[in-house]
Amino acid sequence: AQDFPPNVITVSDSQCPIDSRIAEPLMAMAQACKDAGNSVYLSSGYRSYSEQSANFTRVCNNNGVADGKDANGFYITMPAGASEHQTGLACDITDRYYEIKNASLENTATFQWLKANCTDYGFILRFPQDKQDITGVMYEPFHFRYVGVEVAKYMTENNLCLEEFVALYRPDAAPVA
Repeated sequence: AQDFPPNVITVSDSQCPIDSRIAEPLMAMAQACKDAGNSVYLSSGYRSYSEQSANFTRVCNNNGVADGKDANGFYITMPAGASEHQTGLACDITDRYYEIKNASLENTATFQWLKANCTDYGFILRFPQDKQDITGVMYEPFHFRYVGVEVAKYMTENNLCLEEFVALYRPDAAPVA
């Protein structure tokens, strides 16, 4: 929310602000990824409401859209007040700086390692390719969200995106097979 920012810190070795509660698992995951021989670049952590508003305008202008959506109707950027970056619990993680991040990043060794190991640190790939119709957001093989180890493992084992996981807690939710 605009008026309730998280307790944000900037983690060492980067200029990436994040919620202080995820600093330890994020840095442990980044170090393990580096120890496996990969480069790690942390970017686009916490964004304030005003920063997300400016980001939304910039991305929309650069892509010739007004609503933040691509031709398929999936968000390429979220409006201020709706971005996970405002929680401080999400971080874009790549092998190096990219001016524009897209689906091709799935081909990097860094992404392959993160996808295989992120749950051990409590993170999920937030916007997977096979869940665009549910998340409403384009495939982002760089956007990782902290949910905790137990939840991350459950979601991954059951092939759930966050929307599906949260729906399990609705009073009318059907059990997961």
